[in-house]
Amino acid sequence: MGGETITRKKKKFAKEPNFTEKKTYRPEGVKETGLAFIGHEISEDGNTMNQFLHYDQLYTIRHGWNSKFFKGLLEGKIWGTKCPKCGDTWVPVRTHCWNLDCNLEKTEWVEMPLTAKVHTWTIAGWSGRSSLKRLPIVLVYAVIGDSKVAIANELHGIDSWDAEFGMPLKIVFKPKGERSGIITDFHFEPTNDWKPSPTNEEKERIKQLVEPVYEWVKTLK
Repeated sequence: MGGETITRKKKKFAKEPNFTEKKTYRPEGVKETGLAFIGHEISEDGNTMNQFLHYDQLYTIRHGWNSKFFKGLLEGKIWGTKCPKCGDTWVPVRTHCWNLDCNLEKTEWVEMPLTAKVHTWTIAGWSGRSSLKRLPIVLVYAVIGDSKVAIANELHGIDSWDAEFGMPLKIVFKPKGERSGIITDFHFEPTNDWKPSPTNEEKERIKQLVEPVYEWVKTLK
């Protein structure tokens, strides 16, 4: 009885990216003991981005396939993903379509408009030390373009009690030299043609809760 030879193929992994573009945001000699993004690196082909987060020790955040979204923030762009089968779009991005009929179809990158609408919102009257002087903070979940999901970020340029469901927003980026490829590289603001609705009972209630926070922040040194 003859023998049978079995050949096992070795599993192939993607080649390790060659990171050629590196940037650090931490001034020389500064050693944070709290939370801070301190740098990033981008591969030679521009497809992969890692970020360095310091939180009592150094962590590397490897974005992999999603790197285009974070690299886009450095460029002042919002990238989403779109299913080529059903056409649904997402920000935050999804690598595969979640619709059952699409059978995890791999998505494609699409540049999104710098406009959004408020899906829901809340007001932060308390925060960690790094954000105390910015209180109260209006945090919104907003739908960018025709995305099927909402993304969280701060809403600026508005009295806290005037935030509304469905209000139109524009995306405003920090100056290019101040961006780090992180979500706080941009914030939301009302569009130029938006006007708040008249004062009502609910707005007055929120105003009474928030105004003491404004006064307290003025006392901070």
